[in-house]
Amino acid sequence: MNRTNIKASLRIMGEYFDVQRITDTLGVIPSRTWNKGDPIRDSGKKRTYTAWIYNTEIIESLDINTLIKQFEKLFYSKVDNIVALRQQYELDISIDFVIVIENEESPSIYFGPEFIKFAAEIGAQFDIDTYVN
Repeated sequence: MNRTNIKASLRIMGEYFDVQRITDTLGVIPSRTWNKGDPIRDSGKKRTYTAWIYNTEIIESLDINTLIKQFEKLFYSKVDNIVALRQQYELDISIDFVIVIENEESPSIYFGPEFIKFAAEIGAQFDIDTYVN
């Protein structure tokens, strides 16, 4: 039986910036990076921005706060570094959640005060995508 799966990402985006500098400053290995102008697979199109992306593992869960706790461990102590990088490179930051709902089992989606404070301090937007199978 399939169960509901969730994943979260921290996306750091901008025109041009050194993705290795983000990695070195944060001390976190990204899941994906690309530079503006890089080809998009075999589509003939090119990337329109530079990105540094950290993805959590996809997990079976009915509570996205399981993933938020992973963000807490990795990124909460790095707020000042993220803010400095955002200002230096004029970056956009997004915290993304992907939810694949199976068997009509929707996860709990709520944000506690500490997570909201973290997102506000780093200037992040939220992107929540849900897919129902």
